[in-house]
Amino acid sequence: MKFDTLKDDLLSLADTGLKYAKNQGAEQAEIFVSSQHSSDIQNQQGMVDAKDGSNDGVGVRVAIGKKLGFAAMSGLTKDSVKHAVSEALSVVKSVKEENVDFESFVSKSPIAKDGILDDKIITLTTEELVSETNKLFLDAKNFDEKIISASGQTQASYGGYAIVNSEGMSGASLYTYLVYITFVTAALEQKRKSSFEFSVTRTIPEELSLGRDCAEKAIKLLDSKPLGFTGPLPTVWNQNVMSDYWRMSFANSINGRQVVEKNSYFMDKLGDKVGIDGLTITDDGQLPEGLNTNCIDLEGVPRRTTTVIDKGVLRSFLYDSYYGRLGKAESTGNAGRGQDYESTPGISQTTIVIQPGNKNFDDIVAGIDKGILVMDNVMGMGHSNLISGDFSVVANSAYLIEKGEIAYPLDSITIAGNLYKSFLSILEIGSDSKLLPTVKTPTIAFDGFTVVG
Repeated sequence: MKFDTLKDDLLSLADTGLKYAKNQGAEQAEIFVSSQHSSDIQNQQGMVDAKDGSNDGVGVRVAIGKKLGFAAMSGLTKDSVKHAVSEALSVVKSVKEENVDFESFVSKSPIAKDGILDDKIITLTTEELVSETNKLFLDAKNFDEKIISASGQTQASYGGYAIVNSEGMSGASLYTYLVYITFVTAALEQKRKSSFEFSVTRTIPEELSLGRDCAEKAIKLLDSKPLGFTGPLPTVWNQNVMSDYWRMSFANSINGRQVVEKNSYFMDKLGDKVGIDGLTITDDGQLPEGLNTNCIDLEGVPRRTTTVIDKGVLRSFLYDSYYGRLGKAESTGNAGRGQDYESTPGISQTTIVIQPGNKNFDDIVAGIDKGILVMDNVMGMGHSNLISGDFSVVANSAYLIEKGEIAYPLDSITIAGNLYKSFLSILEIGSDSKLLPTVKTPTIAFDGFTVVG
């Protein structure tokens, strides 16, 4: 399928599947068709690996009464769509238990806007992508003789999906995006330090300096020293590491399913003050540059901008249509599909956007007498307790802050605290927002975490 006609082609195929489902006895049906093309180029120590391919398929949900069936099939032909419909009907007829909470698939409503589209991404050749990846690698590798390992990676993707159902919903969305990643290891005598950097964008960016920036950070870390301190200290987290911090903070706490099933820390705090006055956070499915910005979510509800925390007050959770009904709320346009057409809808974030503050990075550091600067990433954030919010991580890329200046890099340190309670112990919110895959965040400074090093 050609990109310029992809929406129409996908909608036509989905409509064929819906008509077939009705003819075969489905009382309600939903046809989801998806087409994605991606190129993944990696240069690891000068060895180039290039992968290029498409992932196309259809996912079908059918309902007879309150019994549901689902089936998926790869390929985008009329035969594959009809086969998926037949399989879904076979499943629903074998189901013995009803889903008493099911009412219907989503109804028709005006669609929202897609994110930025760049036709130039579609025409990128493998040779051009390899050249870009090689530049990332060489910029890092040639930065300093102490660089012992470097890699560059470029991912280019474009595609779209369409959803048609028996409730009159019919819509399609398109996307384009590029991801650049560099990873570097530097060594001096027995010491080794690593750093990474990346960029995400829905358009072809201007010249990047990721390779050089990444290598420079790794070299600086070779001068690390022990902290020699245990106790609470202010910590400043840059955007890269805050990406994971916010992602883990909201993976469970504002997910409507977890709220309904009473597994969310915030489940009974709607309307309560959970953060400082300066903390405003949205889930923005209409951010033009956001990688997850679409005109509809993955069950057909229009994407939207949802205010989660407004000036420190918890205002909303995120829902799909099913858990919105159970939570006595409406869908916030946050239906996703974990494995694309092979999955049924579930709740997922779009782009979590933290409203920036007024202080730049240098001003934030200048206001700290003694503290820690945390860079790049931390180990262990994925093992945080999402019910209680307690976490303990190891920071391998960190610096000591003394008297308002970055003093020197540190050997590995441990930082422990609580994700949810930390919203009330934010010292500063930076003005330096950066777009990451699912988050747009500035630098954040916290007070009160326990540091061991």
